[in-house]
Amino acid sequence: NNVAAKHRTTMEKYRLVEEHKGDGDVFLESSPTPGASEVRITQQGKPRNYITYAMNLFNEGENTIVLKAMGRAINKVVTIAEILKRKMPLHQVTTLSSCEMIDVFEPLEEGLDVVTSRRYVSCMKITLSRTGHDLPKNDIGYQPPLPLNEISPGDLNPLGRGGGHSSSGAKPPGDEHSSLVPSI
Repeated sequence: NNVAAKHRTTMEKYRLVEEHKGDGDVFLESSPTPGASEVRITQQGKPRNYITYAMNLFNEGENTIVLKAMGRAINKVVTIAEILKRKMPLHQVTTLSSCEMIDVFEPLEEGLDVVTSRRYVSCMKITLSRTGHDLPKNDIGYQPPLPLNEISPGDLNPLGRGGGHSSSGAKPPGDEHSSLVPSI
């Protein structure tokens, strides 16, 4: 494509000097729940590390944590929240917004102007709480804790990992009809 080649040639004459988060700063700095610990999820971080960190915060007495992600890290923050909710009963409030990102490019050659590029990035904030007292239950993004039979703390679970099923495929007692329940 001629246009893409021309754009690539033009952008080779510039370097990114500043990536400013227009109203993204408000998203990153604000916390909906005063006193809540915040965990910022990035595309590069490993989900296991975020899950361990969040579990340690809860084990150390935190009642509420806020998971925040932008752009391509949003799918990761949803996965992390779902895993945490399956390890302990947690109330959840999810908010989705959009943040303006401003990129400033400086020319590498004389005679060219500084170029500013504006784009919008999706932002997600997931607030998880043990008690739910500090969350608005009438919020459109509110989700109550999962039923206790869907929570499996992992290593602390006497039935072991993998949803309680043994490697032989045998189901735990009282789980004979689980195949009749439609999965969502």
